Amino acid sequence: MRDSHADALIGLLIFIGVLIFAIATPFILKAFRKNKASVKSNEVPEPKLVENKIIPLREKLKNTNSSLMGRLKLAIEGEKKSEALDQIEEILYTSDIGPKTVESLLVKVKAELNKSAVQEFTQISKNLKTEMQQILKPFDHSKINWNASGPTVFLVLGVNGVGKTTTIGKLSALWAKEGKRVIVAAGDTFRAAASQQLRIWSERAQVEIFAPENTKDPSGVAYEAVTKAVNEKFDVVILDTAGRLHTQSHLMDELKKIKRVITKVLPDAPHETWIVLDANSGQNALIQAREFHQAVGVTGAIVTKMDGTAKGGVIIGLHDELGIPVKKIGVGEALDDLRPFDYQEFLDAVFDS
Repeated sequence: MRDSHADALIGLLIFIGVLIFAIATPFILKAFRKNKASVKSNEVPEPKLVENKIIPLREKLKNTNSSLMGRLKLAIEGEKKSEALDQIEEILYTSDIGPKTVESLLVKVKAELNKSAVQEFTQISKNLKTEMQQILKPFDHSKINWNASGPTVFLVLGVNGVGKTTTIGKLSALWAKEGKRVIVAAGDTFRAAASQQLRIWSERAQVEIFAPENTKDPSGVAYEAVTKAVNEKFDVVILDTAGRLHTQSHLMDELKKIKRVITKVLPDAPHETWIVLDANSGQNALIQAREFHQAVGVTGAIVTKMDGTAKGGVIIGLHDELGIPVKKIGVGEALDDLRPFDYQEFLDAVFDS
């Protein structure tokens, strides 16, 4: 027969164990939910719709400013003036302005160097700024071909990793904020995370997403989305497309098919075809834009990640070499960091000290 004291001790230990389990269970469940949410957020980053305090563009583009102006100053005011032109040429090329544009700019710089002015750096940088103004000024960067008799269709293109899906989310939020009724079509049927990320954006921005589970053909998604927009009187349709390299001819042909298909619903659609480019890609961004433009006719560009690069010159090359106006620039993660492109504000931020 067991000792009564031993039975009492066992009973007490069981009671304490049950009590500890009861107390700890809510904390364990909370930690589990938090960990689960963390894993989920790592799969699809939560979009930022906050409207932060507007930071001056000069501050956002300080990397480009310090790189371009700092290196120009060293080259122009250095001891070996005979090497100045070669150094300036290298600086302009490595700023990803584009070979054709660099050649024309160098003609102006050489003429200024030959003058041997007292304040050469000030004058040459001023001349460079003036020449770039002449390149950017003829374009209407704010113009959008809004459809007056139905929904305006935007076809958005780009390679993987440029921030295309996030940019689409921000565009939808900005236009919804203006009172427009927006529908976003999840045409990237190859990457499940893209559709999921767009869905999160649409919920935050309070816009509708069109992502039919039974339609995996991107052109079919586009056709159905535009049809729905016409029938239900939406103001804006944003067609997302899968990221693709400009060298993938079969995927470029797919974009052409999307354009053909949606004209069966709206003959003049898409009204805008915008390419999203990563500023860090430099010369490769110009190559991408050229190939997409030749394939489907790009009407505008959105250049992202401008705040994280010292190579903002790609904007000049897009205008001068390809005739593609930059419509917006991305300078951060928040909603207000997708900004309308103002060429004068851009040049002031890059050139002024």
